[in-house]
Amino acid sequence: MAEKGAMRTGKTDGGRARLREAIRDGRFLAGTYLPSARDLARRLGISKSSVHNILKLLQEEGLIQIYPGCGALVLENAEARRKFHRIFVRPSDFGTFRYLPVTAELLQGVTAGAEKQNVELLLSLSDSGRITDEMIAHHMAGTIQGVIYLQCANYPELIVPLEKAKIPCVIAADNMDHTEAVRTFIDFRAAAREAVRYLVRHGHRRIGILTGSEKQFLYSEMLAGFRGALAEENLPFDPQWCLTRLEYEQSADQVGVIARFLKRVPREELPTAFFTVRDYRAGWFFEAAEQLGLRIPEEISLLSFDNHTWRGAEQAKLTTFAEPLREQGEQAVKLLGDWVLSGSRPASVEFKPKLIERASVSAPRTV
Repeated sequence: MAEKGAMRTGKTDGGRARLREAIRDGRFLAGTYLPSARDLARRLGISKSSVHNILKLLQEEGLIQIYPGCGALVLENAEARRKFHRIFVRPSDFGTFRYLPVTAELLQGVTAGAEKQNVELLLSLSDSGRITDEMIAHHMAGTIQGVIYLQCANYPELIVPLEKAKIPCVIAADNMDHTEAVRTFIDFRAAAREAVRYLVRHGHRRIGILTGSEKQFLYSEMLAGFRGALAEENLPFDPQWCLTRLEYEQSADQVGVIARFLKRVPREELPTAFFTVRDYRAGWFFEAAEQLGLRIPEEISLLSFDNHTWRGAEQAKLTTFAEPLREQGEQAVKLLGDWVLSGSRPASVEFKPKLIERASVSAPRTV
């Protein structure tokens, strides 16, 4: 009989340990009730009376509160909070994202990072303005441990409320200079400087640039870096060689805009090389050059930045600086995990674009 009693005690202790671990791991969320005693007895392979004893002990440990007639309520506990098993991911400010290839690369990186850490992703494409409130509610309930935004223009409305609610939040591939946030990012000025230096090393002295609106941080920084590098190399900056406000939304018209831009300047006075900020602008440039009979790179060289937004870049042999989007997405998950598990806010991580040399840059025919 003593032996049978010892077996029952062993089962009870084992069931208590398993249930305690499940609560501390967050498998039973704070603010929810545990399954019924009958269900727990079946799951743990012990009697209902043993379950009742276990629940009383767990209540003494501060993990649950028993309410007669209602059940056992799971209480908040610090150990469950430190577990990293589920995060919320939002691709942009309000569900939509302008450059789908960029979104895809970032999401692949986030997915890879989550897989390495055995973390579940909750992905929302909703345009609802209530998403922020829902994320806060999920975090309070223990459903999620943190949030990742894939770039975020609306920092005050979307991320500041999360920070006030003490929710760890990381911006992956920040392109808005949110220095107050934990983020992965690129120094765009430095990237443009390196682009100019690369063209100078190939013998180019007249260099132009095609980019988007200077009102956007990424493009204003690229232009500042471009002009700074020209000054450092004692090269001229000619406004005639600078075409801005080439926006993605008007892509059907931009080939003609670039063609007219190139026709304004006599061919012998054209830059010998152009730097295009984002590869889809390089794609437009290739089409415009073909219309005008300009050969790349024999008559004009082309260097770009991103390696994601033009499917024809590799076939056209475009030399470009690759924006490390996948790597930034993966690192964002690591930063978030470090924050959740340690309780300490981590430092942001800077990435540097990697040059992919193909064949769209060569030495100018005349220097």
